[in-house]
Amino acid sequence: MLTNWYHHYPEDFKLVKIIFQPGGLFHLLGQAPTTYFTDSVTDAESVLGREISEIIQQLMNTEQYMPMIQVVDTYLLTKFRKLTLRLEPIDRANAFLQGKNSTVTLDYLADQSCLSYRQFERKFKERNGVSPKLFIRIARFNRAYTMKEKQPDKDWLDIAITCGYADYQHMVKDFKQFAGVTPVAMLQAEANSPEKRLGLHKDVVF
Repeated sequence: MLTNWYHHYPEDFKLVKIIFQPGGLFHLLGQAPTTYFTDSVTDAESVLGREISEIIQQLMNTEQYMPMIQVVDTYLLTKFRKLTLRLEPIDRANAFLQGKNSTVTLDYLADQSCLSYRQFERKFKERNGVSPKLFIRIARFNRAYTMKEKQPDKDWLDIAITCGYADYQHMVKDFKQFAGVTPVAMLQAEANSPEKRLGLHKDVVF
């Protein structure tokens, strides 16, 4: 999602967030184009059916976060185990584009996927909801933030150059577009997130 959405909640609420690996949701939904969900809010039941309503009810009846995570994990793992994955060469493109110092071109990835560039772009967008070029920018932004998290003493300018930005201001531009704030402000906000305060970890990757 690239558009800023604002929600107002009462003080007493719990929120569960699921972050899929690129392409994960595409396969979970039986290869339904994820462009339908880009920059939109979608009722889960309209996509996943009535079974998700039962999961939501279980979550509402659960008081603590860890049991809530177990409910979601069990549901997703069960669905993935039932899938018959039909992976194509293009499904490997995400790994290249998320690489630490990836220098591969989109033309090269299209060729390796046995597709023309336009076919590659269309299929990539179906799987990830955004174009390959935008995906590269998002991956670079994420790489910069993750690097700062793991190496807090590393200078932001050094991180910008290491991640392939021309300078610090170019990195700031991406942070403002994708996070709505500067790199420093995002780091401060993340430090106060429920995940950090509760000591939760991203143990399961889909």
